[in-house]
Parts: sequence; C-alpha cells; structure tokens
Amino acid sequence: MDPIIAALTETMVKIRFFGSIRVAAKKHSDDLGLTSDTTVHGLLRELSDIYGEDLRAELFDVSGELRDDLMVTVNDAIINHKNAAEIKLNPGNAVALLPTFPGGG
Repeated sequence: MDPIIAALTETMVKIRFFGSIRVAAKKHSDDLGLTSDTTVHGLLRELSDIYGEDLRAELFDVSGELRDDLMVTVNDAIINHKNAAEIKLNPGNAVALLPTFPGGG
C-alpha cells in the first residue's frame, strides 16, 4: 500500500448510518479523518456540517443536545449521551448511528 494512503487510513474512523439517519445522510457509510482530540460529540457535529440540516435534525434536538432517540455505538459499545463530549475516538474505530426502534415484546 502507498505510504501516504496508509498514513491517511491510520487516522480514519468508519461511520455507518442506519434507518432514517441513512436516509438523511444519503449514504450507508463514510470514512472520516480524525484529529487527536476528536470526541463522539465532535464527530457528530462535523457530520452535521458535512451532510446538512436533514442529518443535523436526526442527531440533535432543537436545543443542540443529542436526541434521546439516537443510539451511537463505538466498536459495538453503546455510548452514553452524557459522556459523548468526553469520549475520544481513536483511528480505526467503527461508529454506528442508529435511530432507536420502537416496539419490543
């Protein structure tokens, strides 16, 4: 692999979009570069800037807080919204954004 491509890949995080979030992003997934201090909350803000108001409305409520019906996972572990601004992402992390699904049994 080209060293430049390898270096870029080492700073990337993989994002997967599901349900209405996928519809708003108009993509199934994306890869984004990280800075050394990128947090989960910061990543979601950046995604909102990239994909626009439709995605922002899926991720954040009108007060700018993460929506209660949003589930965020990092490497398949569910992230507590209260800690999203403190949880730093690492290169190679896999982030999934899912609307919570009503129902159950």
